[in-house]
Amino acid sequence: SNCKNVTVQDVRLINSPFWTNHIYKSDHARYIDCYIYAPTSGIKAPSSDAIDIDVCHDVLVHGCYMNVNDDAVVLKGGKGTWADKDANNGPNYNILIQNCHYGTVHGCLTLGSESVHDRNVIIRNCHADNANRVIWLKMRPDTPQHYEYVTVENFTGMTGSFLVVRPWTQFFQPENREDMPLSTCNNIVMKNINMECKNFFDVGASDKYKLIDFTFENIDVKDQKNAFTKDIIENTIIKNMKINGEVIK
Repeated sequence: SNCKNVTVQDVRLINSPFWTNHIYKSDHARYIDCYIYAPTSGIKAPSSDAIDIDVCHDVLVHGCYMNVNDDAVVLKGGKGTWADKDANNGPNYNILIQNCHYGTVHGCLTLGSESVHDRNVIIRNCHADNANRVIWLKMRPDTPQHYEYVTVENFTGMTGSFLVVRPWTQFFQPENREDMPLSTCNNIVMKNINMECKNFFDVGASDKYKLIDFTFENIDVKDQKNAFTKDIIENTIIKNMKINGEVIK
């Protein structure tokens, strides 16, 4: 916590029972060529996130292998009705995840649920063997949240759901707040995706958040559920998108 210019490189982080790495209020942190593992069968390690990034900026995750019984890279920053007013909380920005390999994980990149404001996040050039989800935007109805300018680019492999945007109510504790901001996800880009999915588009509408400016570009996926619809998102942009070989417009 409260560190600058720290590099974790060429190490094996194995069998942590809980949150393998959790960095807080730090910047210019780098995880390079690390092997992060917790068992996902037999005796499992619950909540064994690979890397939690909590109120940080300018963070690089490069060339890492992650196989854990929870999410791989998670952005945190606070939760609760008044989370945006608490000085212990804050945003994450300038986060780059690249050239990583995922074994079994709950989510390759998860924003929330304990998150207030995440922006300028890129995950690119990655492969998933058996991810439950690739990009997971957890929306807490009891927390003001803003996720913006997030890009998922050059992804291959297999996943359950590719994009998930759903309300999340674990440890749900809403309070009365007259000026409660409406949560927002905007400028989310998925580009150059070639994967096998059980459900490429796992997105639900809610009166607690709005979804704006999502771009799907150069998408070629196999999708068992085939539930894609652009009507849920305001200003959905589609460029060269195919699902099960069918061109989507």
